[in-house]
Amino acid sequence: MLSQREITTTKEFEMSVFPTPQPIAATLTVAGARVRLTASDRTDTVVLVEPIDATSKSDVKVAENTKVGFDGGKLSIETKKAGGKNGSVAITIEMPTGSQLALNTAWSDVDADGRFGDCVLEMSSGQVRIDRAAAVRGDLAAGEIAIGHVAGAVAIEGGSAGVRIGEVEGTVKYSGSTGKVWIGHARSDVELSGSSGSFDIDRADGDVVASAANCPIRVGRLSRGEAELMNASGGIEVGVDADTATVDAKSTKGSVHNSFAPAVEGGVKIHARTRLDDIVIHRAA
Repeated sequence: MLSQREITTTKEFEMSVFPTPQPIAATLTVAGARVRLTASDRTDTVVLVEPIDATSKSDVKVAENTKVGFDGGKLSIETKKAGGKNGSVAITIEMPTGSQLALNTAWSDVDADGRFGDCVLEMSSGQVRIDRAAAVRGDLAAGEIAIGHVAGAVAIEGGSAGVRIGEVEGTVKYSGSTGKVWIGHARSDVELSGSSGSFDIDRADGDVVASAANCPIRVGRLSRGEAELMNASGGIEVGVDADTATVDAKSTKGSVHNSFAPAVEGGVKIHARTRLDDIVIHRAA
């Protein structure tokens, strides 16, 4: 049975209001859309679909053909007609804190403020920004995602898409081709693999495994655990937040700069290999 909703009109387009005393599961399948999501302490979900340019017949048609459905705590929104590469339809959603998100997007811009539950991202292009998420799983082709804080684990397969995560409490596993990955603070283990791009971690509190072909690898501050870092070119840099470090580093054609004296035991452990560029192991600033 479909949930009842209140409908008000904004100009020629409908605003849908669904009673949602609990967090919902929202699924968006959109192309050529600008999506604004807000999760807050509320007992309803409000959806507004509008053309970006009300004077454009094409934008109006895309908005008119965007379908909104709600049943059993599940919200679904789909652009039946694809919008333009610069965006044709504006979708605004206000929902309860902790709601789950499933995003399937193409040439779209998604901005999500507040605290969300588990998030599943399938992105062929565009940009996605999420403030806070319980956990994140992604399959990305191109574009960029940026997430402020993840309470759980992150698992992403990416093509050339860029990934930025401010802080993550759980494990991180990333496999891509040419994407750039930045993590501000990884509180658990991190595993990264790719061909090119860049791997950049400001602070790591767990083990780090990173392997790539032509990709610079940087760990700004390794506080504990082990780091296994390998690439063909691009260089490797590790800052160590400890008094001692066991370092096993070799570069075929570059140089190794190690600020630590040989350690018998204790401290962090670093295994680094590269072919063409330098390896730098130093005390974290």
